[in-house]
Amino acid sequence: MLDNVKTHFDLGREFLTRKSKGIVKAVDGVSLTLRQGETLGLVGESGCGKSTLSRTIMQLIRPTSGKIWLEGKELSALSDSDIRSARKNFQMIFQDPYASLNPRMTVLDTLSEAIRTRHPEAKGDDLLQRVAELLRTVGLNPAQMKRYPHEFSGGQRQRVAIARALAPEPKLIIADEPVSALDVSIQSQILNLLKRLKSEMGLTMIFISHDLSVVRYIADRIAVMYLGRITELGDAEKIVDEPLHIYTKALMSAIPVPDPMEEQSRERIILKGDQPSPMNPPNGCNFWPRSPVEHDERMKTEAPPFVELHNGHWVANCPYCVETSGLVSS
Repeated sequence: MLDNVKTHFDLGREFLTRKSKGIVKAVDGVSLTLRQGETLGLVGESGCGKSTLSRTIMQLIRPTSGKIWLEGKELSALSDSDIRSARKNFQMIFQDPYASLNPRMTVLDTLSEAIRTRHPEAKGDDLLQRVAELLRTVGLNPAQMKRYPHEFSGGQRQRVAIARALAPEPKLIIADEPVSALDVSIQSQILNLLKRLKSEMGLTMIFISHDLSVVRYIADRIAVMYLGRITELGDAEKIVDEPLHIYTKALMSAIPVPDPMEEQSRERIILKGDQPSPMNPPNGCNFWPRSPVEHDERMKTEAPPFVELHNGHWVANCPYCVETSGLVSS
């Protein structure tokens, strides 16, 4: 559970004037509750704070404020040594498996090290059996366990990374864009693998992506993130089929449709400009500078409340962002 988590980065001061260079508000007040056994999709464009939030949950980056809980234990209050001990309960799958795997360690060494964090007594044949079982679980041949990462394809390396994440038997797995660096055909294999593992092992997962169509396939619920905040949260089908926030609708309208006739005729939502800098985010509704619907001065100064408009469907309730009138079409 996340309670009003903020992760800000102080850029320091100018050498001569000692004036502050500014503060990057990468994550700016996120509250989420993750249900056991579910996959929560976290989606948003580049620079919205998704990866920073994932690293904050993992305690690779300490939050500036707020609290992070896992099964009754406040992770954000643990010391560095206690975090290292607790990290076996929450593991991460990174975007680039070649960068995240040690090139000097064989698959056997990599998985053995991860297994011992949960089972320090494992050795000999018992350890080899555990490694072999992990490789079979992710669809790899145990005979390949003495190979190095460079001897595998991209999709195989990601399977090794998934096996490493599973090795300590974690309670939570965070997958940070695990398929974006792979070919489309390989992406589907990895997505199907994650979906199967979730079903068979009851995994609890946060799946991060900028692609709503990918998140829709694998997630039970979707949280849409914009400029460090959650703008919409709800069941995956509801978010995709009945989005409430203009930003979510814009993301949906950007997904290509295979039918050329439907692609030409469907409604597009055109956003103005680029995402503002997290160094100087807008006051009030942080989406108003890009919205195709003009906001009044009140909504440019007062942040909209994050409310449950329908059963389990939450949204940053700006009266201009949740209305469908005035959308720009092409």
